[in-house]
Amino acid sequence: MRASILELRRHDWSALRCSCGQSGAHLTESFRRLLDARSAQETIGHTLENHLEVQSMLFEVAPHAVPVILTALGEQLHDSVRGHFLGMLEYLVAGESHRSEIEAGRPVLEEECVAAVHEGISVLYAQAVSGHAEAAFDILEFVDEDDERLEYYRSALATGLGEG
Repeated sequence: MRASILELRRHDWSALRCSCGQSGAHLTESFRRLLDARSAQETIGHTLENHLEVQSMLFEVAPHAVPVILTALGEQLHDSVRGHFLGMLEYLVAGESHRSEIEAGRPVLEEECVAAVHEGISVLYAQAVSGHAEAAFDILEFVDEDDERLEYYRSALATGLGEG
């Protein structure tokens, strides 16, 4: 059993709006394919882009995807999937609610995404230390309110302080 699968099951995806015009129910299969992928080839046709967001315009499924992604980042993933998840997190914390979501009463999806990412901030620092510093720091700039910590990690990794 994987924690990411449990986190995925925790949400009622069929009750959430997806940017493709359907409910988010189909995202469970996309997530499962991404989580199980052992090669970049296995990810073809399975992406979160244009489902959680379109050009950084967020949809109702977005904040619910954040804990799944953060949990997955703590697990073994193919590098292409890890990169995809980190890229999606950046879009989610830097985005804003799509006009249709604002009209539906969800005007602050970006704030919900930032709050959800903030809950797993240690995962992002672990990603930075494990070799994904640039992607992790791009996200951390939006979510970490502790500027001293952010700069400490950035400096430590730049000078090799975290080694050994």
